[in-house]
Amino acid sequence: MPVTWTISRLGELFGVSRSTLLYYDSIGLFSPSARSEAGYRLYTEQDRCRLERIMLLRGLGVPLDRIRDFLARPDEGVTPILLQRMLAINGQVNGLKAQQMAILRMLEQDGALKGAKPRLRMLQGMGRKVGITPGNHARIHEAFEKASPEAHRRFLRYLGFSDTEIRTLIRKVVK
Repeated sequence: MPVTWTISRLGELFGVSRSTLLYYDSIGLFSPSARSEAGYRLYTEQDRCRLERIMLLRGLGVPLDRIRDFLARPDEGVTPILLQRMLAINGQVNGLKAQQMAILRMLEQDGALKGAKPRLRMLQGMGRKVGITPGNHARIHEAFEKASPEAHRRFLRYLGFSDTEIRTLIRKVVK
């Protein structure tokens, strides 16, 4: 079993600190295959491949305990932990969207978005200069609404429209 890597070289290769690799060793996630006569950790190409899998899964936000479970039973495949991670991400995204909407409602109630109306007038003036007319203006909103309804509504909120105004505009556009 030829040894090709030291802890420092692996750390540099994957952009992780020596202390991170020592921690991974302490929790049984990533241990060296050998030690030198002086007690230095030595890693094989197989170890490097294991660390590569660990770093890939960490980069996807998979918790260390789930990575350890996967590496202990690779025959079960990576699909279950990836699906679990996807569900967790979906929950985080939904939570962030709820926070975003709450912030926008608070800003709207506080009147902080009212100053955005001049931006709308400025955009309308720029639009006329580049050929946007009332006729194709509606088609632009319609395309935006169909492509990304939430982004369209956020944009309208940014411009200072209230939720009531947005609902009215969307009804006109989606007819």
